[in-house]
Amino acid sequence: MKKRLVVFLLLPFIALSCGPGGKKEETPKGVARVKMRTVRREILATGAVKPKVGAEVKVGCRISGKLEQLMVQAGDPVKVGQLIAVVEHKDLQAQVDKLVAVLKGLKVRKIEDLAETLHAIRELKAKLALACLELKRYSTLYKREYVPKDDVDKAQRDVKVLEAQLAATRRQYQSINAKYDQDIGQTKAELAEVQVKLSYAFIHAPISGTVSSVSTQQGETVVAGLNAPTFITIIDLARLQVDAYVDETDIGQVKPGEAVEFTVDAFPDRVFKGEVFTVYPGAVIRDNVVFYDVAIDIKDPYLGLLRPEMTANVTIIAGERKEVLTIPNKALRMDEKGGSYVMVKEGKGWKKRYVEVGWSSEGYTQILKGIKEGEEVGVW
Repeated sequence: MKKRLVVFLLLPFIALSCGPGGKKEETPKGVARVKMRTVRREILATGAVKPKVGAEVKVGCRISGKLEQLMVQAGDPVKVGQLIAVVEHKDLQAQVDKLVAVLKGLKVRKIEDLAETLHAIRELKAKLALACLELKRYSTLYKREYVPKDDVDKAQRDVKVLEAQLAATRRQYQSINAKYDQDIGQTKAELAEVQVKLSYAFIHAPISGTVSSVSTQQGETVVAGLNAPTFITIIDLARLQVDAYVDETDIGQVKPGEAVEFTVDAFPDRVFKGEVFTVYPGAVIRDNVVFYDVAIDIKDPYLGLLRPEMTANVTIIAGERKEVLTIPNKALRMDEKGGSYVMVKEGKGWKKRYVEVGWSSEGYTQILKGIKEGEEVGVW
């Protein structure tokens, strides 16, 4: 009889502490008001800071030899065109000097030989002019019968002989000129080829930037083969981008021009702004998951802060809805069937109400249906 009395006395307390089905209802820890806010469609991705195309250059050597001088070390700033290394080149310099001397000698001999031939042409012209006068004089005298016909014929032969000699000497002048031009041209080509090889011994920075690595030290020998051996890498730290790897399920929402926010582990409290400028068509497969590389142009100043290969936590803003009903994410609950609901303040109590949700961003979720602006919901 006493046991039945105890159970009867406890029943009201059990009924007050249990909801439908005998489950205990939790009480919200706080209250939030339903407000109008702007929400965004956010696509989260992980990426890395990378040099842009052409911002990282591997500098190599196109000739073999000992590295005589190395003017830079890792971390040094360089300007485009700056001399950064010199490879031994005495043999190439000797070839250049020899060909320069040969070329100079050819030019001098050409001038001398052409001058000599030109002098002979001038003498023949003078003799021909005199012979023509003699022929004219003898022709006049012959008409007056002062000289025999043989004298006129001899004068004519002299003119023809001198004309032939003059023509031959002119051809000789052209032949000499052409021969020297050919020899000089060939020597110039050989000289240019050796000078190009010599220029390979002097290595200049192809871009302005910072030396990121040096793999060959002064005094070591570099061997040039089919591929020029790389021994210095230069990066332009002012030309960086972020490569974000977006899951294939989200890539359809990503388009060039969309705004981006990202952080790096080195500066977790600083948010950098960016913009999608291209989506590479090729897929990147990691652990059997398909991703796509999204290139992001960095809009905020970052020189001295961002470095290549820094891990970036990326948020791509794929859309924006302004002035929509929102509640804190902590106010949203889900039942065992996956339905979303909130606890709405009614008087001194709470009423469970199912809602239809939209986008979520920055700790708030859009509510499409189920509650009104100004109502109070419980926060858990």
